[in-house]
Amino acid sequence: MNSRSFAWYSIRLGVLTLLLAGLAVWMGPSRLLAASPENLDWPSHGNDLQGTRFQDVDQISPRNAHRLRPAWSFNTDTNGNGSLDPLAELQVSPIVVDGRMFVTDGHSNVFALNAATGKKIWEYRPTKTDDMAPIEQMIVCCGRNNKGVAVADGKVIVGRLDNVVVALDADKGKVIWKTRLAQIGTGFAINNAPVVSNGTAVISLSGGEFEVRGQVFGLRVSDGRVRWNFQTTDPQSYGFPKSDQFKRGGAAVWNPVVIDEELGQVYMSTGNAAPDILGEDRPGDNLFATSVLSLNLKTGKHVWHFQAVHHDIWDYDSAQPPVLFPVTRDGKTFKAVGHCSKNGQYYILDRRTGAPLPLYPVVEVPVPQDPAFQNAAATQPFSVAVQPLTPLTFVRPNDTGFPPRVQYTPPGETEFVMVPGDDGGCEWGPAAFSPRTKFLYYGTRYEPNRFKTQSGNKTTIPTATGDLHLGSRFVNRVEGSHPFGAFGAMNVNTGKIVWTFPRFKSGPGGSFDGQFRLADGQQEILPTKSGLAVAGDVLFFAEGNGKFHAANARTGEILFSFDAVASGIRNAGGAAASPVVYVANGREFVVYAFGGNVPDRNNFGPDANGVPNGPPSFVNSGKAGDAIIAFALPKAGDDDDDD
Repeated sequence: MNSRSFAWYSIRLGVLTLLLAGLAVWMGPSRLLAASPENLDWPSHGNDLQGTRFQDVDQISPRNAHRLRPAWSFNTDTNGNGSLDPLAELQVSPIVVDGRMFVTDGHSNVFALNAATGKKIWEYRPTKTDDMAPIEQMIVCCGRNNKGVAVADGKVIVGRLDNVVVALDADKGKVIWKTRLAQIGTGFAINNAPVVSNGTAVISLSGGEFEVRGQVFGLRVSDGRVRWNFQTTDPQSYGFPKSDQFKRGGAAVWNPVVIDEELGQVYMSTGNAAPDILGEDRPGDNLFATSVLSLNLKTGKHVWHFQAVHHDIWDYDSAQPPVLFPVTRDGKTFKAVGHCSKNGQYYILDRRTGAPLPLYPVVEVPVPQDPAFQNAAATQPFSVAVQPLTPLTFVRPNDTGFPPRVQYTPPGETEFVMVPGDDGGCEWGPAAFSPRTKFLYYGTRYEPNRFKTQSGNKTTIPTATGDLHLGSRFVNRVEGSHPFGAFGAMNVNTGKIVWTFPRFKSGPGGSFDGQFRLADGQQEILPTKSGLAVAGDVLFFAEGNGKFHAANARTGEILFSFDAVASGIRNAGGAAASPVVYVANGREFVVYAFGGNVPDRNNFGPDANGVPNGPPSFVNSGKAGDAIIAFALPKAGDDDDDD
C-alpha cells in the first residue's frame, strides 16, 4: 500500500470510528445490548432450575419499556362453551420451548401456542377428550387452578386435578403415558407444576385443608414410573404414638420446587399442618409442615429441613417457592436459598445444610402460650438481620371491632384480629432474582384476619369445591382492616429493602423505615399474589385487579402500566399468575395470564351491594377471566407515535 492510499484509508477509518462512537452515544447502553437471539426459551417454571425467573435479554429496556403494547392474546375458554367458571382462576407460569408456548388453565386443560403469534397449535381437554371425571367432582381448596407444565424429551408433563400426571406429545398433544398418584375424593389434588432434572419430574399432591398427608413424587420422564415418594409429616413430631394425626397432618407441597444439580438437592416449601387452626391433636413441632425442605434428587431421601413456624396453628404455609442465589460479603460467596413465609419473615439459608447463613442469623423468640389446649410452641424463629417487606404488626388503624393480638397468639374462644393473617405475609407468587442487581424481588400482603376456635372443634367450612377441615371459622374478609399490598426489592448481600411499590415515606438517609406510610401521590394496592420476572434491567409483575407493570429493576420506577380489565381484551381478568419473558422470531415478548383468584375475589372484591373491601381500585380484585396476553415493543411499520 503506497503512502497516499494508506493516508486515505486512515482518514476513512477515523471517520468510521467517529460515526460508530456517535452512534453508540445516541443509542445508549440499552440499545447496544438489545441485539437479541432469534429464539430464547423459558424452559422451566422458574426459567432456570434455581427459580430465579431471570432472562438475560435487553431488547426491552428501561429506555423503551414505555412503548410496550399487547402483541397478541389468547382465551383458554375454560368451560369449552365461551363462558367463565367463577370457581376457576389462572395461576399458570407458561413454558416456552422452540418457539412454542405451553399453558394450562384451572380445569387442567393444556394448550400449545405459537409463541410469536398466540395461534393455537393443539389443545388437550381431559374432561372432554380423555378420562378425567367432570370438574364438579374435583375436591380442591381455594379455586380450580394449575400452575403449569414441564417440557422434557419431547413430552409436555402436566398434573391434573384428579391426581393423574399425564405426558403429552409436544408436537400433537397426544397422550404418551399417565400415572395416577391418588384417587378422586380422597382430599388430594394436583395443581402444582412439575419440574424436571436428569430424567426425573418432581411433582406433588396438595390438599392440606382436607387433612391429607403431604406427598412428593419423583417420576421417570420416559414412562411415568414412580422413582421415589416422600411423605412430608414426621409421626413423632405429631405426637405419635399417642396421636395418629400425622396421617392427616397436611404439610402439602403445592408450589414448584427448585433444584441444585451440582449438590443433587431439590428444595421445596411446605404447607401448614392440619387441621389449620387447631393444634389440640398434634402436639409437637409438626415437622415438616411450614418449612423449607431439601430432598435428594435421585432418591427422594430427606437431606435437611428448616421450619419457619413451629406447630403452625395460623395457616402460615411456607407457600412461596424457594429461590437459589449467591450471597457475597467481605469477598466470600455463599450458596444460599431464600424464602419468604406467610409469617412475613424472609429467611436466607445455606442451601447445603439448611442452617441460616452466619450473615443472617435466626433467633428463637418466646411467644404467647394460652390457651393450653392448642399445644403452642414456646418460641418461633425470627430472621433478625433481613429487613422484612411484610408489616409484622398493625400499621393501619384497627377499625374491625375486634381486639388486636400480637403475632403468634394461639386462637381460642375469644375472637381476635392478628397480623400477619393466615394469607400472609408472603403468598405463593414466586419471587425473582437478578444476577445484575443482586436484588431479590417479591410481593407481600398486609391483611389482618380474625381467629377463633375452641377445644374439640371439628366444624367444617362448606365450599363449592369441598368442605374445608380447618378446626376454625376464621374470617378472611375483615371489614375495617385496611388491607394493602407491596412489591419490593431486597439486596441479598445486605438484607436491606432497596425500593418498594407503591413508594413509602423514607426514613433517615432515604432508606426504607418499615413504617409503610404512603409517599405523596401514591395509592394503596391490593395484597399481592402475582409472581415476578426480571429480564435485563426490567422487572414485570401485576396487581390483583389486573393492572400489569414494567419497572426499572434497579430503582423501582414504573415504566409501563396496562389495565387488562379495562383494555377491551375479551375476558381479561385479575392477576394472580406469573409473567415469563422469551424471544420468538427475534422479538422479545412478556406474557401474563389474567384469570383472577377466587379467595381475593371474595375477600376484597365487591360485596352484595357492590362495595369492595378497600378503596375503589379493589373492585376488580381477583376478577374471573381466561385471557393470556403477550406484550412486546412495536414492530417496524406499526402505528406508534411515541419514540
